[in-house]
Amino acid sequence: MENINEFIPVAIGILFLVAFWIIIRRLLKSISDRINNAELYREDTLNVLEEIRDELKELNKNNSLK
Repeated sequence: MENINEFIPVAIGILFLVAFWIIIRRLLKSISDRINNAELYREDTLNVLEEIRDELKELNKNNSLK
């Protein structure tokens, strides 16, 4: 019985470290996902703006020919 009582503080410490590691890992993964999503959003926005620019160039070219 004494052996079990000696290991309880060690087990609680290990569980605390594991829980702390899981929380830190999830926070870092969340931050990483947000950064990746922001980069994807930026790329999509740039693609849309390039398409709009190309369409405006073509419209301007068609209007100048008339």
